[in-house]
Amino acid sequence: MAFFGFLTKKKFYIHFGISIVITIILFLAIFQFLKIYTEHGDEYIVPDFHGQTLVEIEESDFADLFEFIVIDSLYDSKNTKEAIVIQDPLPGSKVKKGRKIYVSIVAKMPEKVEMPDLIDLSLRQAINLLRAKGLVVKKLEYVSDFAENAVLEQVYQDELIEPGTLIEKGVGIELVLGLGDRKRVAVPFLLGLYIDEAIDAINRASFNVGSVYFLDGEDNSHSKVYQQRPDWSNKTTLYRGQKINIRLRSDEFYDFGALIQKYLPDTTAVDTTRYY
Repeated sequence: MAFFGFLTKKKFYIHFGISIVITIILFLAIFQFLKIYTEHGDEYIVPDFHGQTLVEIEESDFADLFEFIVIDSLYDSKNTKEAIVIQDPLPGSKVKKGRKIYVSIVAKMPEKVEMPDLIDLSLRQAINLLRAKGLVVKKLEYVSDFAENAVLEQVYQDELIEPGTLIEKGVGIELVLGLGDRKRVAVPFLLGLYIDEAIDAINRASFNVGSVYFLDGEDNSHSKVYQQRPDWSNKTTLYRGQKINIRLRSDEFYDFGALIQKYLPDTTAVDTTRYY
């Protein structure tokens, strides 16, 4: 009975009211602290930083919103040094202030690789080994030698280069090869190939790349061979080391399927599945 009698006293309600007010104030204070600490509801859209350097970003307002961390560097001669090429999170993502943005940038200096030993390898083997090292064929030179299509010398910047020599990745290597019996060989079918594929096909067929023309603007992601000189037929042949000229158009504006069907005879042995 004493307990229920206490409930009727004014002092109890005063203390009870004070405790409720204190509880509400504490709850609001904690909620506000958590809101500030987690920045609840304060989100930002991640911009597209592709092509911007970290120096440019540091001079902008984005340096105060995000933390940029470089996780990789890739050499690309076509892009600005130290420019961002890959970012995570992707553009358009919603993040909070202070979020780490992981980026890959263009390296200042190209990667170095060891020159492989190509001597006495076949042309096809030499091309495969160069590609594996990130190197390319600059020129094929044929000289009188019975070792047909075998590598006799490897040349870089007009000088013989020894295996193991460190050179920049992506540079061109000249191969001196044996001519054999100087027979003519078939010209490869290039129509519908991207430029890198066409160059590779020309070299593997024992020829050099001649003139290259982009008729719809230089865009390697869309430019395909629409004309080759000499023209292709199942009877067209050249001597090893001769040049093949190519012209390219964009597959965004040109129907390469119809072009290939026009040039390929019904009896051709060419594998057309790689052109689609």
